[in-house]
Amino acid sequence: MLDKLSKILGKAIIWAFSGALFGGFFAGMLNFLLIEGVSPWLALILACGLSGMVISAFFGSMLVALGGTLTGILTAISYQILFASYHQPLLLLGIALVLGFIAGGFFTKREIRDSQPLAQTGTGLMAGLASGPVLYLVVSSTSLMGNHWAVAAIAVSLVGLCYVFLIKHRLALLGSALALKMGGPLVCGLIAVAVASVFWIIGESYLTIPELGQISRYQGVLDAAPLGLLGGVIGGAFGGAMLEILGIRLEEHIN
Repeated sequence: MLDKLSKILGKAIIWAFSGALFGGFFAGMLNFLLIEGVSPWLALILACGLSGMVISAFFGSMLVALGGTLTGILTAISYQILFASYHQPLLLLGIALVLGFIAGGFFTKREIRDSQPLAQTGTGLMAGLASGPVLYLVVSSTSLMGNHWAVAAIAVSLVGLCYVFLIKHRLALLGSALALKMGGPLVCGLIAVAVASVFWIIGESYLTIPELGQISRYQGVLDAAPLGLLGGVIGGAFGGAMLEILGIRLEEHIN
């Protein structure tokens, strides 16, 4: 019994860390889409899909994701220094995508073959898109839209469990020779774009000057992220514990 409990606790802790990353990104993305005027149902589906895509890249192909992260950080910092007076996010994201694509080409064939980044990322995207409608039904029927931590907790549980199912039945196309060749550059570029967008939103929020009545419209994105992170920890821990209780070993299906 003690051995089983320790395994459940260990799996819950591991998934809690992944859930925290998912929850923070999900809450920020959801609020950004809502601020931009996207319908709540579509915002939930897109936030689930994009968050699932990004987090699955870290979860299944850490090396490629870290390469994209470093590229996104350096691109965002350089952009803020060189183009401080310009507020053109599309230019920043385009540069991040190109540089990430270039950086992703330096990974060896063995590293790509072992991690299969495009298969991991594509599965995460499909898991998020499949979980989005279910999340919307749950949120709309319980009036939880304004409760960021609760929405993030439900989202990370749904997407995580759906990812576990889909990773065993992923499309053969995602593991093809072309997918392996394009996986490193494409996933590295997508992660660089995601990281650069976070830095851009943080930079835009610094335009907030409450004393002068100047409040950035994106301040709500940053305000929602900590609660999303908390919800992600709770949802991730629950999902990890359930996997261990049900005896599902995700690592058997990663590669």
